Amino acid sequence: MIPEIVDWGYYSSLRNKISESEFERADALAENEVRLVVGRYRWLMLDKDAFYFDQLKECICSVMDYMYDRRKSGSGRNIASVSNDRYTESYAIQTESQAKAELQNNIRTWLSGTGLAGVY
Repeated sequence: MIPEIVDWGYYSSLRNKISESEFERADALAENEVRLVVGRYRWLMLDKDAFYFDQLKECICSVMDYMYDRRKSGSGRNIASVSNDRYTESYAIQTESQAKAELQNNIRTWLSGTGLAGVY
């Protein structure tokens, strides 16, 4: 079993949305979401030397950023649209289950070609 896939040094060298103080929690949540798509058996068989490992790390970083953006924008909270004078903002995601489905589809896309997410 892999103890840590993405560390703060790796994440912060490529991205800057999540602060160091928020990183550990964000990483755990992102890994959990990716693990749900990959499946328990494949997750337990991960190999740091495999061709897909860098893509997996990028996927986890992308999930962290996606979840951060979603939390900041308020999407997934049953908001269909907001209007203020002539400005209107609409969210395609209206429920938490729709947001979860979109995230899982994104994970499958990020892991495409690795064999970790089935036949994607």
